[in-house]
Amino acid sequence: MYRLLLLCTICVMGMACKQKTNPDTHSKTDSEMIKQPEKIFIGTYTRDEGWVNGKGDGIYLASLADDGSSITDAQIVAELVNPTFLNLSPDRKNLYAVSEIGGGEPGSGLVVAYAIGDDATLTEIGRYPTNAFSPCYVIVDATGKFVFVANYQGGVAMVYRRNDDGSLDFVQELNHEGSGPHPNQNASHPHMTKISPDNNYLFVPDLGSDKIWSYRINHDAGTVSKTEQEFAQMAPGAGPRHMDFHPSKNLVYVINELNSTVSVMEYDPALGALEEIQAISTLPDDFTDWNSSADIHVHPNGKFVYASNRGHNSIAAFSIDEDSGTLTSLGQVSTEGEFPRNFAIHPSGEFIYAANQNSDSITIFSINSETGTFKFTGSSLEVSTPVNITFY
Repeated sequence: MYRLLLLCTICVMGMACKQKTNPDTHSKTDSEMIKQPEKIFIGTYTRDEGWVNGKGDGIYLASLADDGSSITDAQIVAELVNPTFLNLSPDRKNLYAVSEIGGGEPGSGLVVAYAIGDDATLTEIGRYPTNAFSPCYVIVDATGKFVFVANYQGGVAMVYRRNDDGSLDFVQELNHEGSGPHPNQNASHPHMTKISPDNNYLFVPDLGSDKIWSYRINHDAGTVSKTEQEFAQMAPGAGPRHMDFHPSKNLVYVINELNSTVSVMEYDPALGALEEIQAISTLPDDFTDWNSSADIHVHPNGKFVYASNRGHNSIAAFSIDEDSGTLTSLGQVSTEGEFPRNFAIHPSGEFIYAANQNSDSITIFSINSETGTFKFTGSSLEVSTPVNITFY
């Protein structure tokens, strides 16, 4: 009996050890845990604004190949003036779009709520004023209870409560002031509303004042309030525009539009505070022409950062130091188009999609997840004045 029990114990231990070291079991965990998108919503400019000749018709829906290597069948699913930025609710039931209406027009900009049908069709729920002009960013918090919008003109960021049916109620108007030395910094220009990974803080990069404003989200009260730091001061004339958090470290990476740099910021999750530890150029040393940096994303594996350049018309790649979080340039790759305002990284980390606003195309690049380098696949999608790419 003792020998039988011992034999059974050894067999069970052996099976357990074999399961732990099975490479197939381990290799599936990362990819299978990620919801792979089947479609993308595309935001566009729809009219001539002087500085952009918008030719889109509104929000488009396109299909992704199973492996993400191509995009096809772009169709208009909602007509809207300048739906330049889109965001999904966590439950995937609603899509929110800004309508980037500029100053000098009656009323204000808008954020528009849509219900998403089974076939990814959009049904409009309501339109809500943003109390300022040129709304350029919208995001839903992780609980699905709040929606935040940034207005480029007017220094205003908005807080809305999201109802069960996807409609919005006004909660709070956040007003900002300030200016900077650059000609584009005559006033406050909020360009993003970014939520911390723990869903406790709201950050507002302000291109006009060279500040990143910080707020604590009071979930019980349903409001936000300034943190003790209030704002992180950036370099004069930097123009902070977008930011992205590292997936596992207390680090934030900020793209500065006006001086074409990326700032590495240490993040204190206890206080919601930011402190810059490095600034690095997004451009080659020998490039002297006009450039305006736009978008930034950290690779899902936390090893690389990517940032877009309008003018140089490229995406810059950086490696992240494992210990310090600081960046080393890996160079720049042409987006095979003009004016890449925004871009997106596939959740698998295998592809970059660049929205070339002024050449009416979305181009696709394959990423080497070991080196961080990437190259054009030769695949692209023709779509008029694309700006934003939202996976669905």
